Amino acid sequence: MPSRTPSRSGRPLPVAAAAAIRRLDRAARPASAVRLGAGYVYEGWRIPSLRGDWAVRLLRRTDGAWGRDRVNDAKREVRFFALTHNYDFGTGVPRDSTLLRDSQGRILGVAHRYIPGTSLDRLGAPRGRAREALAGDIGGFLSRLHAVPPSIAKQAGLRSVNLGTTTYAALTRQSLPHLGATTARWLHAKTEAFLADGGTARAPRRVIHADISGVHLLLDRKRRLSGVIDFGDLMFADPALDFAGLLNYFTWRDLERVWAHYEGVLDDDVERRVRYYIEVQAIFMVVYGAEGVGPEERADGVRRLVARAAAAARR
Repeated sequence: MPSRTPSRSGRPLPVAAAAAIRRLDRAARPASAVRLGAGYVYEGWRIPSLRGDWAVRLLRRTDGAWGRDRVNDAKREVRFFALTHNYDFGTGVPRDSTLLRDSQGRILGVAHRYIPGTSLDRLGAPRGRAREALAGDIGGFLSRLHAVPPSIAKQAGLRSVNLGTTTYAALTRQSLPHLGATTARWLHAKTEAFLADGGTARAPRRVIHADISGVHLLLDRKRRLSGVIDFGDLMFADPALDFAGLLNYFTWRDLERVWAHYEGVLDDDVERRVRYYIEVQAIFMVVYGAEGVGPEERADGVRRLVARAAAAARR
């Protein structure tokens, strides 16, 4: 008996996922699935259906502590979008979101209606007026996401996180053994200084995407924002993290354009936190890259931190 279902992309769709999609939507055609790509946590597929296509994100691992945490993240994401199904986020977000389960009830991943668009990292940022318009779109989306009431975050079970003491302090400690002495000293000092200046203790807490990147921002043919995807890291935490994510693909001037369209309150300390988050962003690659992608991802993260430390030494 074959263990895989062929896909138009040449990559196989697991039979368990194909069966789960058929149970969800009898008009779906998993045999014509198209693989969209893979990240640290999920492998993405587009499943055609006469009732409207599905986007399916299959968990790459569900075993061990890492896998259990990702399953819980998937549950929180689905609960969040069930609670906000009437919300206007200003752009496309996952709708009809549901957990995909195998015949034994085990969670395979998340399915939601497919959102048309091409990722920013593939298209690149537009120029001129189109760039300003895109900044407005992103500012509008983040305004609406960050304005979701705390009560919704609580009902969805989103984690309320002090990013400084809980996340970045721990990631720094876990990164140090993989770094050379000079880079390790720079990173340790950078995080210690950030925490000494208050870390995120005074930061507001909002519902945040927590993984804003060019892969997760979708653009239409006019380079306007058509959707935002992959909300698996949703949390109740410092909104500056979402702003920092934009700096992987945009300039600081672009971020200021986003802020000009942002309808929420920007606290006086937001710039300090954004600059720290983006400067040490590669610690995620160092800590999670090997498990999520492979050793080369961790090595790339190390190289980025080395470059940051060297640049700091020249200033």
